[in-house]
Amino acid sequence: MPAHEDVQFRTLDNTVLRGRLFPADQRGPGIIMTPGFNATKEMLGLPTTAASFQRAGITALIYDPRGVGLSDGTPRNDINPFQSVDDLSDALTYLLSHPNIDRSQGVALWGMSLGASIALVTSALDPRARFTIAVCPVVGATQNLPKLSAVLSKAAQDRESRLKGNDPFYVPMLTNTGENPAGFNLGFEREVAMRLLNAQDVNDPLRAELAPNHVNRTTVGTYRNLLLWEPGHMWKYITRPVLFVLAEQDAVVGTEAQERHFGALMVDKELYVQDGAVHMDILEGAHQDAVNRVQTEFARKLWY
Repeated sequence: MPAHEDVQFRTLDNTVLRGRLFPADQRGPGIIMTPGFNATKEMLGLPTTAASFQRAGITALIYDPRGVGLSDGTPRNDINPFQSVDDLSDALTYLLSHPNIDRSQGVALWGMSLGASIALVTSALDPRARFTIAVCPVVGATQNLPKLSAVLSKAAQDRESRLKGNDPFYVPMLTNTGENPAGFNLGFEREVAMRLLNAQDVNDPLRAELAPNHVNRTTVGTYRNLLLWEPGHMWKYITRPVLFVLAEQDAVVGTEAQERHFGALMVDKELYVQDGAVHMDILEGAHQDAVNRVQTEFARKLWY
């Protein structure tokens, strides 16, 4: 089997999403991996994590969410987690029908940061999901309240403008100082963000790439969507096993907050906290081998 292959699939509204499949050597189970906030499939350790599942006999699919990277969808970089839940169900349909998948073994869901909470909500709504691995899940947006009024005012103006046929208003996802201008904290420790930004030519911060095919911007309407995204109330509907993989020093979401949400889960569940890790480096570098071993062992235990 090839190490990986580029694939695409359609959502219910006929939007084409593009990804990369890491097929296992034999027909068997699969896992779908959803990246974090405005992130592409190449970012923050997703390909190496997918390869670790592949080596464990699990076919892995990573993909660019709607409007991000190589996937279709307009407006571009308009992040709507409610739409992302529907798209993930359609990704599940695609992978379950793939010839490399044994449907009797099924397909699991995996997510990082915002993608983790999207995977958990999808699991609550879609009984076809075999289980869920949630890496540093965003359990609710945190925002700079003094900035919130201005953000919502700008979002309202944006809706008026778009009704007149204009393009959406865009803001940088990260400024050249490593901060989100809308005041939302959605998965980027400043130190790591600055390392990513400084590795690029950031003459135009709206177009600076943090990874291949990534664009450092979002619509202002994104933050209106995220203010509504409080996924914790959906946890009570999850019926399949869950693994939480947390960073000991997650200053973005807060490890203690994530542990409280883990405690509220009423299903078979496991918790792993990676010593010394922060939100953005848990899947890379020194932590990679330990975290991938925990994830593949959890998956193999449920499948084999």
